[in-house]
Amino acid sequence: MKSFPLAAVFGTAAVCLLASPLVLAEDAAPTSLDDIVVTAGRKAQTVDATLAPVSIITRTDIEQYQASSLPDVLRRLPGITLSNSGGVGKTTSVFIRGTHSSHVLVLVDGIKVGSATTGSVAFEDLPLDQVERIEVVRGPRSSLYGSEAIGGVIQIFTRKGGKGFQPEVSVGIGSHNTQQAHANLAGGDGTTWYNLNAGKDETDGINVTANNREPDLDGYKRDSVTLSAGHRFADGTTLEASALHATGENHFDGSFNNESHVTQQVLNTKLQHLLNDKVLLTAQLGQARDDSDNYLNGVPLAAYRTYNTQRNTGTLQADMAVGAKGTATLGLDQQQDKVISDSTYDRTSRDNTGVFANYQTDIGATRLDVSARHDKNEQFGSNNTGNIAVGRDLNNGMRVTAAYGTAFKAPTFNNLYYPFSGDPNLQPETSQSVELGVSGKLAGDKVQWSANAFSNEIDDLISYPPPDYAVSQTDKARIRGLELSATTQVAGWDINANATVQQPENRSGTNTGKTLIYRPKQFANVDVDREMGKFRVGGSVHAESQRYTDDANTESKKLAGYGTLDLRADYRVSKDWTVGAKVGNVLNKDYQTSNGYNQDGVNGLVTVKYAPK
Repeated sequence: MKSFPLAAVFGTAAVCLLASPLVLAEDAAPTSLDDIVVTAGRKAQTVDATLAPVSIITRTDIEQYQASSLPDVLRRLPGITLSNSGGVGKTTSVFIRGTHSSHVLVLVDGIKVGSATTGSVAFEDLPLDQVERIEVVRGPRSSLYGSEAIGGVIQIFTRKGGKGFQPEVSVGIGSHNTQQAHANLAGGDGTTWYNLNAGKDETDGINVTANNREPDLDGYKRDSVTLSAGHRFADGTTLEASALHATGENHFDGSFNNESHVTQQVLNTKLQHLLNDKVLLTAQLGQARDDSDNYLNGVPLAAYRTYNTQRNTGTLQADMAVGAKGTATLGLDQQQDKVISDSTYDRTSRDNTGVFANYQTDIGATRLDVSARHDKNEQFGSNNTGNIAVGRDLNNGMRVTAAYGTAFKAPTFNNLYYPFSGDPNLQPETSQSVELGVSGKLAGDKVQWSANAFSNEIDDLISYPPPDYAVSQTDKARIRGLELSATTQVAGWDINANATVQQPENRSGTNTGKTLIYRPKQFANVDVDREMGKFRVGGSVHAESQRYTDDANTESKKLAGYGTLDLRADYRVSKDWTVGAKVGNVLNKDYQTSNGYNQDGVNGLVTVKYAPK
């Protein structure tokens, strides 16, 4: 990954100060920001220092791939697959290591987002043009973050300002009358920074359903804006605030409703104080909203129209250097979920309090990482989770790791109270996971590779089995897998490849041994790019094996495996102007990732970007 401007430190909040007392306390050599990760341990540390499998996507990567949506970026990473209901802007589920989409914790600038009713995150509604960086941690992280982090954590950092004035404007046009317009104004000096980003995206879309029951185009529109600002005081205190607001209008096929108006909003305030060269104190307040209003042929529904959820969070955290080689973190999280809906919910709010601790140290060539957390939910009582990881650096530049972790997922308001299908007696889902990994570097770091084997057992899995589709909690699942990834350069070409082989199995009832729905057993990605003067060209291959759409794994209901090829190129007309073009699904592959929903055929997008240097 290439480095991005120094201003991006302020976008990760913890990096802006925490990297100084803790990274230096470990006698680490200076590193680029691409070598710093925040999400794995809830504090800044070098990638080499963390024992968790982590993937990082920078703003440079996003622009190089010419990605047009957040799901388009995430599907390139090891361990991640998607299920999409009909193209751009349609409901998209993200699965990490074969776990359910609700087993993925998602943060925006440290604030937990997602719907308290469905338990899912509207990835399709989060604007990619306002993203500076994405960190993905695979494996359980409930011992640091609490509920939902059974499969992993995805953290999205919005764009921040830096030194000087840095304007940027881009426009794009493409297939299906796609139109994009984005503007970013960033600036600041050595102590103060700001950023304002606004965007508009619109497309006529495709016909989402494969049965052509409504053979029309199903469009999508989104308007978004992000504002952030921060200041670092002379006494070691940093104050920053940010707000992301996105509204969308989505059309789809349906007899009950076929249009929804959605809002995603994330508010964040963070205060940090560097107490001395070994202690950093952090206080953070945030609010995330997920709102949806449903319509039929443009007319508001008389009932089951509004589903608005609000998540208020607060955090106090202390990060400390302990001795010459150790770091410790102590923290307190407070969360309140609220539901506002015209559907009848027996309960519309609940609070959760979590306390957590983490300790990391080096003992010679061995690194130890231990964390524990206690969550007390006013509805479900207490949940205790923990994680321990050990890594050993070998003389040949390789590292071997072993980890064990527990995690849990609290039932959503829909699981508990949704009319005709909820069960108020549900208890949290729980998991136990083990992992073994090995990684290394070759040819003077020109080749980097890793392999991670994992096994995750989930108890009290929540599902909706036929024929009545009432919620059930008798299921167990076991997911075993192997992730392989490598990056290198050959003859001037940058190559990034990964492959995952997994066995996500149901382990209870009549479907014991059957594959969990919508989880392919094999999938792989290859990205190849080369810069040639003012030109840059590249291509991506994404391939997946078949996936089943019902718990019984009925052959007639499975979705076939597929492979897609995307090509891209851009040209720097001058130091300020760049023109880019990409062609997606070049081979016009006909495939589905969700039963009955089409995916786009061959498609194109041309963009023009102005960014004065």
